[in-house]
Amino acid sequence: MNMAAGKKAKPRVHPKGWDEVAYYRHSKDAYVPLTKGKRDAEGPVKIPTVTVTTRSGDKYEMPMDKKGRVPREYVVARFLSETQGVRPPARSRSVSVDLSRDAEVMHREPRGGWTPKQLLDSGWWQYPSESDIYGIDDTSMASEIEALYRDATKTQQAAGKRMTLIMPRESAQRAVRILRENFTAGELKKAVRGEGMIIQEGNPGRGVGGYYRAKWDTYDSAKTPLIMLGPNWDEDTLVHEFTHHLRHADETRGGLTRTPYRLNERGERMMADGMGDYEFNSARNLEEAATVAETTARTRLPTKSPTGYYEYTRKHGSDYRERYAYDRGLLVGEGRPRKGRSAEKIVKARFGDTSISGLRYYKADPADAYLKARVAAGTMPVAAKRPKAKPKASQGLPPGVTVAPVPVSAKPRAKAKRRG
Repeated sequence: MNMAAGKKAKPRVHPKGWDEVAYYRHSKDAYVPLTKGKRDAEGPVKIPTVTVTTRSGDKYEMPMDKKGRVPREYVVARFLSETQGVRPPARSRSVSVDLSRDAEVMHREPRGGWTPKQLLDSGWWQYPSESDIYGIDDTSMASEIEALYRDATKTQQAAGKRMTLIMPRESAQRAVRILRENFTAGELKKAVRGEGMIIQEGNPGRGVGGYYRAKWDTYDSAKTPLIMLGPNWDEDTLVHEFTHHLRHADETRGGLTRTPYRLNERGERMMADGMGDYEFNSARNLEEAATVAETTARTRLPTKSPTGYYEYTRKHGSDYRERYAYDRGLLVGEGRPRKGRSAEKIVKARFGDTSISGLRYYKADPADAYLKARVAAGTMPVAAKRPKAKPKASQGLPPGVTVAPVPVSAKPRAKAKRRG
């Protein structure tokens, strides 16, 4: 295991066999607080980060909470991102391979969590594939995932390895069941492409059932999308937040079913997106309304507690429950709830007729008015072309050029011996 320059000390081994801090070096690392962005995702303000400069001169931007620790979800995010923590000349690493075998060096999380310096001293933050943290990327986690996806398809199982659930076992089992029932295997696969994702049960904030934190272009330490669920989350909550994620992550979506926020070429939200506050709030109204509509079309059963967004629209009912029931009947009717492209199609076809299309939660244009303006201006997101199947050997060649058949060996076949 190659480490950055510095004095190598004898590892301190936990009585149970864990290596708490594989490498420790005294240094004068500088902690420089970074400025916070003014605008963030639809949730709490993002955690501050610090720049840690090692003795070797390498600099790392790392998240740190008020207690001086790196929050667990950011440690998980570092593991799930296959493009971070890669030793050159490699460009990516495999999360599945990492989970399939234990590394020679196994770290155990210190009591109270990791400080940024401890994570760097361990060497894990720099190169997660070269050592393991117990409960994060060792084989015990692979066993947990296999248990949750025991009767799932291979595609669902593969997606499960890129999705970390930070919650009690019963909640994790319920979350996996809901995702499998409400989304296709293909959608789950697209959701974890690149940096994977984290679904955590915790405290999303006062009066909030859950929130989705997309990946941003300004935070190197927070590239893995996060869904935070409140303690009383239900099917409607999880499907709503997961739909937000698909609207950001699935490049093959376009128009109404893709987020109206501006993303860069890597699919990241841009802090300097060129939107003024009024337009940004109009986009938020449309993002929430379209997400609510698709969630309503997907959930297996009508929710007993419709989202509070229905209190901020006035069409098709005098009560928010009546408005939700109207939309449920319009998008699902007597048939089965939808998922995959079917869910997208019904939202595109009937969104203008729904109650939620008139959502005006944020003080700006309501969702339907902003959608109309974007369509007229020709600025709605355009879906990326779906990848085509690999062409046969003779396809894609210049006219008149063909592929010669592979010659059969000229060596004569041996004659079978006669039985005497």
